[in-house]
Amino acid sequence: MLRQWRFFFVLLSLSVFEVIAAPNSVPDSSKATVEATAVAPTIRLTSLDWAPYTGANLPEGGEITRLLRQVFTGLGYQLQVDFLPWNQAVSQVNSGVNGHLAYYPEYPLQDPKLMLSGAIGYSELGLVELVNKPLLLTRFSALANYRFGVVQDYLNMSELDRLIAAKTLQPIVNRSDKDNVLQVARGELDAAVIDRRVLQYLLQHDPQVKASAAGRVQFSQSLREHKSLHLVFRANAHNRKLIQKFNQQLQRQKTQFLPTNTPSQTP
Repeated sequence: MLRQWRFFFVLLSLSVFEVIAAPNSVPDSSKATVEATAVAPTIRLTSLDWAPYTGANLPEGGEITRLLRQVFTGLGYQLQVDFLPWNQAVSQVNSGVNGHLAYYPEYPLQDPKLMLSGAIGYSELGLVELVNKPLLLTRFSALANYRFGVVQDYLNMSELDRLIAAKTLQPIVNRSDKDNVLQVARGELDAAVIDRRVLQYLLQHDPQVKASAAGRVQFSQSLREHKSLHLVFRANAHNRKLIQKFNQQLQRQKTQFLPTNTPSQTP
């Protein structure tokens, strides 16, 4: 009988030990999932406030930022975007000093030190003009007879930039699209370069522009150009591989998330 009680006590002790030890036995798969989530690498990008495409105060950072977040999440990255003045957004990436991998959105450009992603959006670039004084121009060179504005450090229509570089045309350089639109509305400029949807956004959402320019200015039918928008990386082997992966994932995402302003034939 004593042996039976000793045997029962041993079994009971083993059972209690198993119960106590069980809470500490977390399945390896659960640990792996938690650790993988905690250490997901972060991609740092720079951009600017250019509504509705990008902006610190826009829902999800703007429609292009939303698309990029979807793409990078699909590649296993977290996304951090720092919204800066455009010249700083570009220089932060070109210098590489603060760990920013790329900037956006940029029009196509030729620079051996840089590489572009596939198209992350589209822009219809043209001129804002007075409703009662439409330009009706067919050649960029005709702008020599008008006061027209551009935004500092922005790319413009390709032929226009060529003429400006050659000093055939001399624009008035302002700090922002908003400044240009207000100057056109006040009659201080005859026209200014702007994206169609940026103009629409300013007229609908910016109180000052809405009050001063709504009904007075319009997007001109003259001298328009459709351009694609891109992420811009420094040219190196690591970024080249990342762009290849990015472009593949982009193709899987862009049908659902790409803005609807796709290029069409300009009349």
